[in-house]
Amino acid sequence: MTNIMFMYNNLLDTATLTESSEASGFPAENVQHPFRTKVWTTEGATPGTANLVIDHGSAKAVNCIVLANYDWASAPGTLDIEFNATDSWEGPDHTESLTWSANPTAYGNKAVIIKKFDTQTYQYNRLNVVYATGDWSLGRIFLGSYFEPTKNYQHKWGQNLLDDSATAQTIGGQDHTDEREKYRTLQIETLVKTQAQWRLYQTMLNDVGKNKEIFIAFDYDNEPNEMTMYGKFIKLPGMSSPFRNQFKFGLTFKESR
Repeated sequence: MTNIMFMYNNLLDTATLTESSEASGFPAENVQHPFRTKVWTTEGATPGTANLVIDHGSAKAVNCIVLANYDWASAPGTLDIEFNATDSWEGPDHTESLTWSANPTAYGNKAVIIKKFDTQTYQYNRLNVVYATGDWSLGRIFLGSYFEPTKNYQHKWGQNLLDDSATAQTIGGQDHTDEREKYRTLQIETLVKTQAQWRLYQTMLNDVGKNKEIFIAFDYDNEPNEMTMYGKFIKLPGMSSPFRNQFKFGLTFKESR
């Protein structure tokens, strides 16, 4: 199992986006919305071929990308993120190919593509997709840097599936259900070996608090769908006294729509 990976500093949210194709009512700006269920949908002269230029305003360091809530039923012929100093894409300075992951059909998990790479510092990035099957939709995008503890102890964790559907009974005795989407919560206790690592956790927590959605991947190499969650902290960590020179803390995380 790989280390926990926190993706919380999303540079995409402050960038200017320029899309090559979009359907009415489904703009590219939806990928900046905290709801991953709000999607950008393509519609163009060449169905399935589209790109999204991301202008950070100045050179920004990026070493991770996440794509969530896409509807590619098979691997696109081209799926990459490109980097360049200017908004010119005949020959970008750097390109990272992304690997498509099938949408899971069990357990209520959500499709996600994650890739980390050597830090690239450019003003412009471009998501480039060629999907021969036709137009497609894409939800939340993360583009920025990640925090992965160098020492990660899988001490204790638990996961719950919650259903907020409301059921009421009519005068005639029939049940009526207001069905809502199910979501997961995760409770985890972890041991961090150094004070320096605990400071990095505090930096993240001070930035996101309980109000900002982030991605957490618990095993992105082996279980990118099963063990990746997008949501908010609903309980921030409290650190207990050192245990065998390690710092123990617990957190609770709730999946967002």
